[in-house]
Amino acid sequence: MAFWDRKKTKKNQPEVTDHFVGDFGSAEIKMTERPGDVPLVHVKLSVTQEFASGLEFERKREELGLEHPETLHALHVHAVAVGREPGRLNDAVELLNWLVAARARDEENRLLTLNDLTRLLQEGGQLVVAEQRLREALAGWERLRGQDDVQTLSIATNLGNVLLDLGRREEAEGLMRDTVARRTRTLGATHPDTLSSRNTLAGALRGSPDRLAEAERMYRGMLADTVADSDQALTVRHNLAAVLIHQGRHAEALTMYGELVEVRSRLKGDRDPDTLTARHNYAVVLNRLGRVSEAEALIAEVLAGYRRAHGPRHAKTLGVQVDLAAMKANQGRNAEAVPLLRDAIEGYRSTHGPNHPRVRELTNILAQLGG
Repeated sequence: MAFWDRKKTKKNQPEVTDHFVGDFGSAEIKMTERPGDVPLVHVKLSVTQEFASGLEFERKREELGLEHPETLHALHVHAVAVGREPGRLNDAVELLNWLVAARARDEENRLLTLNDLTRLLQEGGQLVVAEQRLREALAGWERLRGQDDVQTLSIATNLGNVLLDLGRREEAEGLMRDTVARRTRTLGATHPDTLSSRNTLAGALRGSPDRLAEAERMYRGMLADTVADSDQALTVRHNLAAVLIHQGRHAEALTMYGELVEVRSRLKGDRDPDTLTARHNYAVVLNRLGRVSEAEALIAEVLAGYRRAHGPRHAKTLGVQVDLAAMKANQGRNAEAVPLLRDAIEGYRSTHGPNHPRVRELTNILAQLGG
């Protein structure tokens, strides 16, 4: 795609600027006409990280061969860059899967590749595969560096999150308590990594009605150990508001989410995923307080934002979509709710598997709605 403009230079020489945008990035080409002489051409090229890393990988492969460590490192960098591009996550996963196998005799780099692979699997909602790969990574880091190593505990935390998303709360809680204990012992209670583990554990606790009081105490304790308006403090406040909802304290939760929307928007902008999450939860509480029209309008905006930020099949996007379908169904607008719910079920099937409890639950609801 190209567009151009024409202007006069100081010497009254016509100057044409062409702009080209492609897979490589963008190029700006300025051509100044000079009577009696060849045109003066100036090219400014800006390439994407994916394109640049791909060129570097190809260069290394030609010079050193595919199996050389430097070539494999260049491929790793390229795969991570591909994973950042919208709609390219599956391509990145395929590259990293190949790279894990190619690094079979290089344990540390194989595990570093697994770290990025499991992150992408989690981002894409491929939770069953993510669990398998996380267990492989956890066992590898424990062998290589021990149970208290930073990488080992980071993988253990990620595995706990996946188990939680898969609905295996008791298993997740046990792993998270162990991670908190190890990080507290090695790093201290207020270290950012320890606070992150404490936050994850409190999140698991709030899934059980009889653990809500313990979760609230943990969150309030973490707020005392964090810097106000830091990312960590905002995350803790967000999760504390969720506990308030579970406890039926909706007015308090709405106030807290409103404050979070304001802070997140001011610090990161309206389209940031964290801002969208705060707006989503604000809409949910509005709905519970009976302010249905406000809630539906806001959650429709949030769903569009999630689709831009995460893609249509991400677990967070699907969760918002289900909430919007529920709002419509609760108002008797089943004809609008059914397509949203049916599409969300297909999304969960592709990411969680056909037999996941969430798929069965939503399928039953769809039948009740006449879908």
